Amino acid sequence: MRNFQSMDAEELKAISQIFKMLGHPKRLRLLFMLLQQPMSVSEISEELNWEQSAVSHQLQQLRRHNLVGHSRKGKVVMYRLKNPQAMTLIADIVSHAEQLI
Repeated sequence: MRNFQSMDAEELKAISQIFKMLGHPKRLRLLFMLLQQPMSVSEISEELNWEQSAVSHQLQQLRRHNLVGHSRKGKVVMYRLKNPQAMTLIADIVSHAEQLI
């Protein structure tokens, strides 16, 4: 197991950024959708009733932190979860939150 006390400031900042990504309600909702299946921006936009530009912005943030990946199907870009460890973390947090509610 990792010695967390020996983490430097840069490592702690990177970890806090991931928690920040996971702590945003819109991003979290989007991640839950992508947990079910890969989706395009237009499918996500329609399902969540968001502007496509808002969806694209949230996906860009998630891609920057390696949580979401994409692949091209013809002219359509499909987004999917890239990091299964993050989804395990989210599932654990959801389970914890259900106990508190």
